[in-house]
Amino acid sequence: MIHLPPTLRRIQADRSAKQQRWAGAYGLYREAARAYPQRVLAAACWQDAAGMAGRLGRYSEQADCSRRSLALLNGTVLRTPLVRRTRIRALLALAESLYRTGDLAGGEEVARRVYGMAAGEDADFAAEAFHRLGQALILRGQVGGALTAFAHAVETARAAGTGLEVAQELVSLGVAAATVGDNATARDCAAEAERLARASTRRERTTVLASALGFRAVVLRRELRGEEAVAHAREALTLLSGPVGRQDVAVLAQSRERLATCLLSCDEPQKTAEAIDLLRHNHAEAVERGDALLIVSSAANIAGAHARVDAMEEALAWAERAVDAARNAGQGPHMAASALLALGTMLQVRGEHAEADLRLLEAVTLWEQVRATTRNELEHIELLGEQAQVYRALQRCRVARGDTDGALEAALRVRGLLLEQRLLAGRSPGPVMCPGPPTAPVTARHLSEQAARTHTVTLVYSLPGPARPGVRSGTTTAYIWVISPDGTRRHHEAGLATVRSAMPSAVAAHSGGTDGATAPEPPEKRLLRALSQGTAVPDASTRDSSPLAERDSRGITDAQLRLLADVFLRPVEDDLTAAGTRRLVVVPDGFLHHLPFNALPLKDTTPLVDRFTVAVAPSARQGPRATARGRPVEVPASRALVVGNPDPPTQPLLPGLPAPVLRALPAAEREARDVAALYGARALLGPEATRETVLARLPQARFAHFAAHAFAGEEVLRIPGALCLAPSGTPDPAREKYGAGADSSYLRADHIEPLDLTGCPLVVLSACETGWGKPSPEGNLGLARTFLATGVESVVVSLWPVDDRATADLMTAFHRHLVTGSTTGEALRLAVCETRRRHRRPEDWAGFSLLGNADLRLSPVARA
Repeated sequence: MIHLPPTLRRIQADRSAKQQRWAGAYGLYREAARAYPQRVLAAACWQDAAGMAGRLGRYSEQADCSRRSLALLNGTVLRTPLVRRTRIRALLALAESLYRTGDLAGGEEVARRVYGMAAGEDADFAAEAFHRLGQALILRGQVGGALTAFAHAVETARAAGTGLEVAQELVSLGVAAATVGDNATARDCAAEAERLARASTRRERTTVLASALGFRAVVLRRELRGEEAVAHAREALTLLSGPVGRQDVAVLAQSRERLATCLLSCDEPQKTAEAIDLLRHNHAEAVERGDALLIVSSAANIAGAHARVDAMEEALAWAERAVDAARNAGQGPHMAASALLALGTMLQVRGEHAEADLRLLEAVTLWEQVRATTRNELEHIELLGEQAQVYRALQRCRVARGDTDGALEAALRVRGLLLEQRLLAGRSPGPVMCPGPPTAPVTARHLSEQAARTHTVTLVYSLPGPARPGVRSGTTTAYIWVISPDGTRRHHEAGLATVRSAMPSAVAAHSGGTDGATAPEPPEKRLLRALSQGTAVPDASTRDSSPLAERDSRGITDAQLRLLADVFLRPVEDDLTAAGTRRLVVVPDGFLHHLPFNALPLKDTTPLVDRFTVAVAPSARQGPRATARGRPVEVPASRALVVGNPDPPTQPLLPGLPAPVLRALPAAEREARDVAALYGARALLGPEATRETVLARLPQARFAHFAAHAFAGEEVLRIPGALCLAPSGTPDPAREKYGAGADSSYLRADHIEPLDLTGCPLVVLSACETGWGKPSPEGNLGLARTFLATGVESVVVSLWPVDDRATADLMTAFHRHLVTGSTTGEALRLAVCETRRRHRRPEDWAGFSLLGNADLRLSPVARA
């Protein structure tokens, strides 16, 4: 055997890597690393070996090589460019290997560390750092954060002028955008990525073009263009069939899976059989390489493919295999819980409901173990979202066996747990950092007793998702329970085939859209511009002060309301009529948090708000109150906090993003003056309405009313909405979190969370889309939920962009009824009815909703 010097081995390894002979390069880098006496050079070789291991899909070996490199670097005091870059590359490889082997939390932690290093020390790695962070976030279900990371990765790659890298990042951005339904961004990313990859002459274009074609196939499949999708996916796989393509194992496996998915969507026996063969190939390779994630996902996908063609014996066998693989992975309970969910769903489809129930409850136990280790409130909420998928399957299982009460209890099991915990424990500064175990579950009997005590009828909605595994067409059925004051509980089902076309255009806009009349804007620019305004809508919306002639209708029409009522109100209307009460509490689920229940017409076309006082609750735990306030809350003039038409912000919501351009709101200023006058108070207007002033007065206020611009709640920036206040020049106290350029003009959730607002029972958010936010088991994660968590009892919000003048009329009427003795629920009902007579368009009055306590009363205290 010839013993080559380590430098020569490294030269040969570099040559093999350049020729994309990664297996040979991997062995040579390892040999060189072991032979080098210099720590830094050995570390560099271990890092290069880690990169080759990732190319080969050997992720456990990739982690080992990365750790060897980092261990050598940790023992050196040198701070040279080689040391810095080697450390960054080793961390990038370690992040990939961790999430590939199932340690998603560890992968995100390392990705955030390397992102900080790359951004601060070496901009050459910024795009890749953003990419790794995006990968870790999307695997953890944090799609919003992934969108932001991938958009910045594309932007950074463009700045470097490397078309192939731009194409690669566009694919990742497009995948994340498609996950949240932003089809316009996904389509644009797919088309541009394919164009850039085809135009490249570099050797490595093969794998990038294959990824671009594969993603284009995914987009085409979503558009129901099955044959075109299959053609693109086949071309991608053909490209990877050559010597170069076969080297990139991860891309090859992904291409097989994409082709299989496209073939399955065609619903043809021959194509289904081909799809199963492709997935089996993936599974065999994953087992050979020890790729834990691919082993589990491929087995689950094979199970789903067999289930689609009713080959349930095979489906169950593969689902069991996925469960066994996940249990043996040694990476925590996440994967096992997901595999058990797939198995339980298949058992339920087969009719083995008792066994399905057991498997699903086993998954619940695993998720409880995961949640017990959560470090903060946000992570806890995200894990509740994962666990909720199991409870949705339990609902389907129990309804199928006739246990509708058991299904109701499953529907409510993880809703509002954190919010309840905060309210029961009393207010303490800051968010809940270490959530404790959940309280006793809500039972069907408890709900009936609650309805009887409060003389309230409760509607509980649930979206259990598609019943058949492997079908990705989304929710097709809604469950509705009616709990009446007489103790009866009735279960209904509603089909959702017509719902998408009936959603308000302001809501549907969140799925994206482009204007073909102008030159196309790069998708990442459009997305980042939207994210800067707190929403993933291409054109952000604010309270609109423009004349009616200048505005396009973006709200909801009477026809849409009728379609929505046919689905969500008509099945339960007779039960509501028979309940014998005008008090109604609605507990929505998912996108139903954005539904204008007040405005849904009854059979005689009368809006629901004409007959019922409607309150929306995040869960049955925050449903009808057993004991309403006996006396009104006294409001001295000094305790009335009213804000109107603050001077617009001059800085962006976050550093590095564009500043919003906002109109003045003259009707909002009039609204604030009129509301304040009802309580004998003085409103904060224009330049006076700064965040410092508002935060100083908010804890002492008896109610707070904000007539201003706002940005919708969104998961993308992990900011559940923001109210726009006047600039003050004072630095943001959250500089470390948001950067040195963070502006002081916005009131965000992190400013509100530390407050104890139990003495301020009412908050009115008279601005656009303040009821918008990411739906979750904790309710809608927007500003309203933040206020409820601080002890506020009632929050009034809007569901879409609103007109300045119509809103002013409605809100002034609301407070006028409050000061004359009406409850919050009745005052809003009367105000909506009055506004409807003056402003006939539903979009001007239908979007206002009351969250929380509808029985609150306020009483102004006359000045001495």
